[in-house]
Amino acid sequence: MREKTLPPVSVVTPAPGCPTTGSRESPRVDVVILTWNDEELLAVAVASALGSRGVDVKVIIVDNGSDPPAEAVPDPRVSILRNAVNLGVAPGRAQGIAAGRADLVLLLDSDARLEPDALAAMVRVLDADPSVGLVGPVFADQLPEASGGRAPTFAVKAARGLGRRDDYEPGTVGLDGHHDVDFVIGACQLVRRNAYLAVGGLDTTIFYGPEDVDLCLRIQKGGWRVRQLEGVGCHHPPRRRNRRLLSRRGLKHAHQIGRHLLRSHRRRSSRPVRRVV
Repeated sequence: MREKTLPPVSVVTPAPGCPTTGSRESPRVDVVILTWNDEELLAVAVASALGSRGVDVKVIIVDNGSDPPAEAVPDPRVSILRNAVNLGVAPGRAQGIAAGRADLVLLLDSDARLEPDALAAMVRVLDADPSVGLVGPVFADQLPEASGGRAPTFAVKAARGLGRRDDYEPGTVGLDGHHDVDFVIGACQLVRRNAYLAVGGLDTTIFYGPEDVDLCLRIQKGGWRVRQLEGVGCHHPPRRRNRRLLSRRGLKHAHQIGRHLLRSHRRRSSRPVRRVV
């Protein structure tokens, strides 16, 4: 995977007194929240992460060139990584992940909100099954296929882009009521750091697009499972219809989706190799 060279324009604001290790009772999780000109939404997302029970969280905010810059949060568990310009979703999130050290990493959208026990519930699934490399929730008041399922095909992505559908093909429901899927969207993804690193991390050549699906599929190819969890307690607004596909950003997004689908189609011809977690 070709990586994008990031410009040296970032300054990290460390979180003083932030613990470096978790305990057996409270596992450590790095929560990476990317923001770009969404200060009010960001405050809610950060507060929800800090309010998580049963886990030790470190929140790493990646400010992707916001104007005005995102304000610092007066909490020793929070740090900010500032970029002078918008580097894109995958590069920004990759920066945040690299700034942490916890064994588990939560990628959380700035417009998402966790209920107090949501993160601990996701952590328990990873603790209970070493074969699972990444999990995400079924968002509150939404169907599972609104935010995850089988790997999107050209037909599914085209229908979504044209506003003909707003869902994906569903995964398989397991005996525990959770879903075995090919992917969950990046609004809320809890991933093992060793699985993330083993597959090369996020594809930082993707500015904005299918970086979340791409990561899930490569984690699957590396031998781990991806699961979508019912009843976790995470809120995120449903996908907005009628995106401006003919805008410059929309066309760039469509190009990156097309590139991803071509590469994913080629990858399916090779069999996954189980890795030791």
